[in-house]
Amino acid sequence: MDAWLNIVIRQITLYVLPVLISLTLVCMIEKKYTHQTIPHPFFAIAWRGTWWPFFASIFLTRGTIFALPQALQAGLKAACIRFSAHLLLTFIGFILYIFTLSQQVPVGLPPLHHWWAKVFMFFNLCMLGIHLLPLPGLVCGEWLIAQRHRYPLLKQYAQILTTTHHLWLITLLAGSAMIDLSIGSAIIFPIYEQLASLANHLSG
Repeated sequence: MDAWLNIVIRQITLYVLPVLISLTLVCMIEKKYTHQTIPHPFFAIAWRGTWWPFFASIFLTRGTIFALPQALQAGLKAACIRFSAHLLLTFIGFILYIFTLSQQVPVGLPPLHHWWAKVFMFFNLCMLGIHLLPLPGLVCGEWLIAQRHRYPLLKQYAQILTTTHHLWLITLLAGSAMIDLSIGSAIIFPIYEQLASLANHLSG
């Protein structure tokens, strides 16, 4: 129990700041390219779709950690913009991680700047990976929804996905080992290891 609690507290400490920054920036990028307005500054994180999967993955100590920003607009174009924004933030996190590896930590202080940069890169990489899930707001899901008029079998699927019940499905997926064993093991973790190794090489 103590070991689990320590892991959860450490994960929350490391992830909250990168998650808040990432999702806020993604929302701002989406606003710019979809020409939408943001109702309030905390719009990106002011819905349960952000926190349900995030805490499910944290409390069940999963490897793939993700939290969905509240979308300003539905559709494949907006989903691609969010995907591209996470791709950009992954690259920025990679650059920050290289920079922090070359910096000395002040004596007596924990190297949080080092870990936050690493988590920033990893979190956005996780967000890129989950866009492969066939769910609303994600690239694959929005593509399937867009095809519902061409393929009758997708009509019912699209109707189910566009209801609020999909949040329960996303949360269950976040808390299960399914994403770790599929997208995680095949895409996210190998790419992350390569980026971390390259960052260590470039910082030296």
